Amino acid sequence: MALTYRYKAVQRPQGTIKSPIIPITLRGSGESIDFTALIDSGADVSAISQEVGELLGLDLSGPQEPTKGIVGEVPSVETKVWLTIGKDREKYPFFIPVKVLLGKVNIGILLGRKGFFDKFSITFEEINEKVVLKRILKR
Repeated sequence: MALTYRYKAVQRPQGTIKSPIIPITLRGSGESIDFTALIDSGADVSAISQEVGELLGLDLSGPQEPTKGIVGEVPSVETKVWLTIGKDREKYPFFIPVKVLLGKVNIGILLGRKGFFDKFSITFEEINEKVVLKRILKR
């Protein structure tokens, strides 16, 4: 089976852009919370803001390291969260490594290659403004 999502309109400084944004559920040490996330083929790792990390009750006391990205270089803590994606009866839960970007960084949630792209065959259909995810079964 495949999960197909239509691109969503996002306001950016240069105007409205349609992007591959999908609904997800994240769980840290507490309850599960629904979010939307950008599937970012240019991101090596997935990233969330400190605000999201705190909402999820994540332990952010681990070693800090600089992380470089679109917002420049910011301190971060690496951890894991429980991520679930899917529609109706087709749901896929798994742990995913994330960088929690510390400070007032407004990035939303980015799903990067490490830990996410290796679980799916991902097709970006720009002309049709949709993204298709097919679960890869490990052999």
